[in-house]
Amino acid sequence: MSRRDDYLDALLKQLGATYYQTLHGEATSSDLAQALEAVADHWRPDGGASGSGRPAPAAGGLSPGYPAGPRRVRDVMTTNVVTVSPELGCKHAARLLHDHHISAMPVLGPGGRVAGLVSEADLLPKQDRRPGHLAGILPGRAAKAGARTVRGIMTAPAVTIGPGEPVGAAARLMHRQHLKCLPVVDAEGKLAGIVSRHDLLKVFLRSDEQITADVAGALAAVLLLDPASVAVTVRDGVVTLTGELADSAQVRAATRLAGHVDGVIAVSSQLTSRDAETWTRPPG
Repeated sequence: MSRRDDYLDALLKQLGATYYQTLHGEATSSDLAQALEAVADHWRPDGGASGSGRPAPAAGGLSPGYPAGPRRVRDVMTTNVVTVSPELGCKHAARLLHDHHISAMPVLGPGGRVAGLVSEADLLPKQDRRPGHLAGILPGRAAKAGARTVRGIMTAPAVTIGPGEPVGAAARLMHRQHLKCLPVVDAEGKLAGIVSRHDLLKVFLRSDEQITADVAGALAAVLLLDPASVAVTVRDGVVTLTGELADSAQVRAATRLAGHVDGVIAVSSQLTSRDAETWTRPPG
C-alpha cells in the first residue's frame, strides 16, 4: 500500500469514527462535514482515490438527501406546547390537561425558562382526603395534597433535553426516568418544545423505501462503497444486506451502519467478504 493509500485509509477511519460519534451525540454534523472535506481534499488532485475512478463525496456533507447522523429531538418534537405558570390554581391545571388530552405540561418561570413539570401524577394526591395520614409516610405527597397552586404540586426541577440531542438519547432518558414526555429547552433553559413517547415512535413510521434509500446512502457516503457491491432490501423495517465486500471489517461496519438508520427494526446481513468470513449483527 502506498503512502497515499495509507493516508487515505487513516482519513476514512477518522471519518467512520466521527460518524459513529454523531450517532451517540458526541459529535455534530459540522464535525462530520469536516471529516468528509478532508477525504474530498485527498481526492481532488487526480480526481480519484488510488486510481479507483470513484467520484469524491460532496464537500461539506453526505450524499444528496442523506441525513448527517440520526434524527434529532428538534425533528420530532411538538412546538405548539400548552404551558402554565406556577401560580395557576390546581383545578385550572387539571382542566387544561383534560381539555387538551395531554398527560403533562411544562411550568414556565421568568423569561420563559422551564421551572418544572406538572402532570396527572402530580395532581393525583389532591384526591387523597387524608393528607395528615400521609404526612408521616410520604411527606412530599402530603404537601402536594394540601397545595392550591401548580407551584406546590409540580415536579421540579424538570428533566429536560436539548433540541440537538439524538432521538435515541431522548428515548433512553424517558425510559430510565419513567417519563411520558420531556420538555425541550435551549442553551438558556427556555422552552423550545416538548417530546413525547408518541413523537419518538414516529421514526418507526418511515416507509421501507425511505429506509432503503438512507441505508444505501450511508454505505456509499460513509464507507465509500460502490452501490453495486451491496444490495439493500427492506421489508417492514427489517434490512437485508447481500453482496461481497473486500474484507470482514467492511462487513461489520456496513451491518452496524445500517442498524443505526432511523426506522430500522433489525438487520439481516448476508454479506460475504473476500477473506471468507461472514458476520451477522448481534441482537440489540
